[in-house]
Order: sequence, then structure tokens, then C-alpha cells
Amino acid sequence: MTSSLPIRCFCGQLEGAAHDVAPEAGTHLKCYCDDCQAFQKLLGHAERVLDEHGGTEIFQMSAGKIEITKGNEHLACLRLTPKGPLRWYASCCNAPLGNTLATPALPFFGVIGTCFDRSGGGEAVDRALGPLKPGVFGRFALGDRAAVDAHDRVPLSAIGGFLGKVIGWRFGGAHKHSPFFEDGRPVATPRVVSEDGAPPSR
Repeated sequence: MTSSLPIRCFCGQLEGAAHDVAPEAGTHLKCYCDDCQAFQKLLGHAERVLDEHGGTEIFQMSAGKIEITKGNEHLACLRLTPKGPLRWYASCCNAPLGNTLATPALPFFGVIGTCFDRSGGGEAVDRALGPLKPGVFGRFALGDRAAVDAHDRVPLSAIGGFLGKVIGWRFGGAHKHSPFFEDGRPVATPRVVSEDGAPPSR
């Protein structure tokens, strides 16, 4: 059984939904990489988004199943380096939304867990996303790394399984329906942080 989960930024000016969410429809994990940590620090929401070990909860799913229903004008993205992934956020409140590649050709979207409304306890969200799989890039975890259920890197088995899903989404036409791209280009011009070093402004 799949679910449509509301997604929103922190201030509510950007809203949408993640459709057809189910444990088998994506990958639910935590990423402890230094880039994910840097992204949250740049946005000013590290304490709100990162866990005590620096992990970011992510649900990797088809970008074609993401719908933005309100506040498209607030969609913004940055790249930490010129060749890094596009990291999307809401410019109204700098709430992180997720990440994509710089092209819609491989149409996945890594939804950041704080986009989902768990104000009522979060049971419905947790059921839809399924249990967390072992995390990735645990070598960047903060504090006691022995307390973190994460691989040091991304295991080859996880890469193979994820690529299989992405290829399926591609052949299913998800690349034509991503709200983050239009005519093959990002709907917002990516700002490269390594070239200016400035945090996003609101």
C-alpha cells in the first residue's frame, strides 16, 4: 500500500506532496557525509535537521512522484562544488528540501526527513517510509561512531539496488515530470558555494 505524504518548508510558504510512497518505492536511510552536514550548516538549520551524530534522514524516491503545489517561486538550489549534486531548499525560510543530480536524466530525489509532517506523532509517515536502512558515510559521523548504524562509505550492493530503481524510474518517464527541471534545466539557477562561500540569504 502506498501513501501520499504532505511535504512543506518550515514556514509553510512552500508546500507539496510525495506521492506513492512505500518502503519498497524508495530507500530510507541516514547520510553522515560531510557535504550533507555542510549543507545544513549553510542553511542555518543544523540543529533542527542533523541528529546527534551529524546524520541527515533521507528518503530517496522517484523525482516524478514529487509535486509542488504552492510556492514554486521559493524553490532554490546550490552546489557545494561546481560538480556536486543540486541541493534544493526553500528560499523563504532556508528549509532544506532534498537533492538531485544536475540533470533530470537519472530522476531521483532524496527528500530530507524534516519535510514530512510528524507533528501528530509521525506514525503514518514512519509506516510509509519504512524502517531506516543502515546509513552511509559513517566515517564522517560525529561523536561515538560505534553508536552509529552506518557503513563507512556506500556499499556496492546498495549502489546496485539504487541504480536499478533509478533506471526503472527513468524508463517509467519520471524524468519528464520532475518539478525541479524544465526543458532539461534546473528551474532555479544553482549557486556554487565554493566560488563565493556566502550562506543563502532570506
